Amino acid sequence: MIDVYRPLHTDLKREPAPLGPDGVPVIHPDAVWVDLFRPTREEDRAAEAFIGAELLTREEMEEIEPSSRLSMENGTLYLTAVLLCRSESSEPGTTAVSFIFARNRLVTLRYDEPGTFPVAVNRMLRPVSDVCTARAVLVTLLETAIDRLADILERATARIGGIGTTIFENHAPGQRPDYNLTLRAIGREGLRLGHVQESLLGLSRLLLFLDEKAEATGFGKDDRARMLTMQRDIQALSDHVHGLDERNTFLLDATLGLVSIQQNDIIKIFSVLAVIFMPPTLVASIYGMNFDVMPELHWTWGYPYALALMVAAAVVTFLVFRWRRWL
Repeated sequence: MIDVYRPLHTDLKREPAPLGPDGVPVIHPDAVWVDLFRPTREEDRAAEAFIGAELLTREEMEEIEPSSRLSMENGTLYLTAVLLCRSESSEPGTTAVSFIFARNRLVTLRYDEPGTFPVAVNRMLRPVSDVCTARAVLVTLLETAIDRLADILERATARIGGIGTTIFENHAPGQRPDYNLTLRAIGREGLRLGHVQESLLGLSRLLLFLDEKAEATGFGKDDRARMLTMQRDIQALSDHVHGLDERNTFLLDATLGLVSIQQNDIIKIFSVLAVIFMPPTLVASIYGMNFDVMPELHWTWGYPYALALMVAAAVVTFLVFRWRRWL
């Protein structure tokens, strides 16, 4: 899919790209931003003609070396960041998004839908948004990505607080939280925090690189001031992620400790029962040997005597455990 954005006074206007005779979309020469989502080969060719440079392949976008994600070739900036997608689902993930900037034109390329783009597009298409250049679009997209990460962290903070309340609140006797569900929730938050940290690290490197190339690519003082603010926000969010990660790890350790205590209580019950029934078992073993010469073998009250002896042995053992407060 391809979306084309043209300036309209001080705002942006989104329009489709009509197909040419050869099946390649035709992009208006006044366009400043072309957004590609899972593009076809024809859409790739149209975007390459628009930007005047080759686009990155999907394999190149997913490389992790900073030199592969951030580069400048023949005046064209290639910037790749990792953004969150499906952040509020049970399976949060990340996707690589590339920004190709040259001659006041911008092409964005992605193969999944991070929540940043719909929010940024709505923001830029509002009246009097004052976003009508490729530079302003790029800076706005990066600001929106950071704002979205902050929103994700706010919701993660609330969820982690709820998990802590579930673990440590007073429960009625016999009622305990489902530790299996708790561990799964803690694991999901850990994965989400890891994705946020990865995205913040990538955006921080991208902004530093973009700031170094700002003069060569025509970014002004206002743009650089906004980049500096974003770097400060990223640092603050990174510190917050680190604190949340430590808190989440504490909750994981606490849950595992409570699970261990619960298992120990169960094992303790079985151990006590085994000890309580050990003396009766000994009595039953003695009177079950059936030797010919046994004084109690022909007693009239031998059977009740053996039963009473076994019950008494069990009761005495139980009372000893209660007296020693082992139960």
